[in-house]
Amino acid sequence: MRMTTPNMVAAGFTLILGSSAAAQFVEDDVVILHEVRAEAAGDQFGWIAQAIGDVNGDGATDYATSAPFKTMDGPNAGRVYMISGATGDVLWLRNGMGGSYLGMELTAAGDVDGDGIPDVFAGAVGLSTGFVFSGADGKFVFRRSLNDPGFFARAGSGVGDVNGDGHADVLIGAPQYDKARGKAFLYSGKDGTLLRTFDGEAEGDLFANAVDGWSDESNSLLVIGATNAGEGDRGQVYVYDGRSGALKFTIEAEESGQQLGRMFVSVVGDVDADGYPDVYASDFADSGNGAGAGRVYVHSGKTGKRLYTFSGEAESDGFGIGSAEAGDLNGDGHDDLIIGAWQHSGAAKSGGKIYIYSGKTGELVRTITCNVENDTFGFDATNIGDVNGDGVNDLLITSAWSEVNGKQSGRVFVISGKPGKPTG
Repeated sequence: MRMTTPNMVAAGFTLILGSSAAAQFVEDDVVILHEVRAEAAGDQFGWIAQAIGDVNGDGATDYATSAPFKTMDGPNAGRVYMISGATGDVLWLRNGMGGSYLGMELTAAGDVDGDGIPDVFAGAVGLSTGFVFSGADGKFVFRRSLNDPGFFARAGSGVGDVNGDGHADVLIGAPQYDKARGKAFLYSGKDGTLLRTFDGEAEGDLFANAVDGWSDESNSLLVIGATNAGEGDRGQVYVYDGRSGALKFTIEAEESGQQLGRMFVSVVGDVDADGYPDVYASDFADSGNGAGAGRVYVHSGKTGKRLYTFSGEAESDGFGIGSAEAGDLNGDGHDDLIIGAWQHSGAAKSGGKIYIYSGKTGELVRTITCNVENDTFGFDATNIGDVNGDGVNDLLITSAWSEVNGKQSGRVFVISGKPGKPTG
């Protein structure tokens, strides 16, 4: 992998500040803070976008995003970008080599190297390797590889300081391990030592195809998805106590389930306001409201009780995209949920749509619907904290198959979490 500084960004990379939402969204209350467009066709820029934390010391949360199909010194090299949440400027870049697909997986890693600045985990499926890059400047913190292709295809996450040594630790998934039984590896962020492993139950389960986790001073949760596990091979999600390694509970798919836990699982915040974070699991292929409509589940992280089930509106919507972390948008003490439906075609074919649900009541409180054909708005969806200083978390939404700079070039939006109309 090579690091690139911002002044080496290709000429096609475009930053748009405060662009008009009128021509892009059905709703008239959408305030775009900035939009970043891909460098070239085929990049799939915005494949993943994740809030990382304030890496440049300006007081605003910054974010990482990726273009895993970008051609560099060969096709599908991939590129990871660190972007200012306040301005949209590129802070640093990491480039993959041909065939590595750098950025196919991308998450916040927490402060792995102990420098007080949060870091970034990025997976390179073509190299069967997971990397941690310094949030400050993109330099290597550590990497972990397996010999068999595809082992790190879809899984890796910072999980907080599980072992209490002052460094955030990293959970990496190897879904193809042992005839696709799957295995997850928990590594020390301090020195890369293997702390613990978690094993799939049966051949073909693809255990650890998606992972996430959280830790505080006294508790830790690790969430691991298994695409083909559970009854009817419909998928299953396992939730462990990170400190002891004990299984706390599992999340099961309903009869309409297809691939629960394939890509999106998360510790989503304290939805039920019981002082303990909760767990989100997605099956964006669920067929309950038509083939591929999608369905998600939210469970209490403390008890395992199911809190909510939400479903896509229509066949092929692909509802259930993103980590769902919205934070407390309305100040009622409950963390809310943001969920993407990247193929929703209500306003334009594959235009995409995002949904915001109240964590307190489960009520749908806001939607943003793209009316640009093939934009795939909601390809990833999360929050980025309050980057414009109005007291409300803002939204980080991607459209990785957008055609704004050629077919499947992609773009990323930061949108105000407070509905309103642009001024000036």
